[in-house]
Amino acid sequence: MNLAALRAALEGDLENAIIASTPGGIEAQEARGQQEFVANSSLPKECLYCTRDQLEAMGIIFGEDGNDLFVDVQMPDGWEKVPTDHSMWSHLVDDQGRKRASIFYKAAFYDRSAHISIEKRFRCYEQPVGGWDSDFDSKTSPRVCVVTDCDVVIWTSGKMAPSADIEWFNLSDHLVPLGVAWLDERYPDWKDPLAYWS
Repeated sequence: MNLAALRAALEGDLENAIIASTPGGIEAQEARGQQEFVANSSLPKECLYCTRDQLEAMGIIFGEDGNDLFVDVQMPDGWEKVPTDHSMWSHLVDDQGRKRASIFYKAAFYDRSAHISIEKRFRCYEQPVGGWDSDFDSKTSPRVCVVTDCDVVIWTSGKMAPSADIEWFNLSDHLVPLGVAWLDERYPDWKDPLAYWS
């Protein structure tokens, strides 16, 4: 018997003791929690790196607390919660299918938690030339800076490889400022998660 099952049994929670004792039971509980969450009209109470005021500025209307983790909401027309292939993560997408927020919800009975964070329209990051899924050597492969608009690449820097002057773990310090400068010139308010959506 694992610790989660033992704890549930000691607390007299036989249903969760059985779930925790069943192979794949916790994973099934988390997947069911995600399905129930995306089907209802609630969002997490906890805001991570954002505020409720920002969510309201996006057009979300907050109602009564649903429980310890969630609050009932009314979302703008056409907005919906969409599950990802990971049972703990869902996206809030707008009427154009653009991801506006990331939502974490761990539905396991022994460690329930949830939070929401707003997505910026533009992002800037460093990656291997062929992407993170490519076959690359982190210490020798060249990298680029990528700028995305709603996860679609709109600009890529030139390649930069580790060298005697720039070690592999410092490439990001040299590449990311290139993307930041590109964005600052074209979209000066790009760091504001409420900017450029309309």
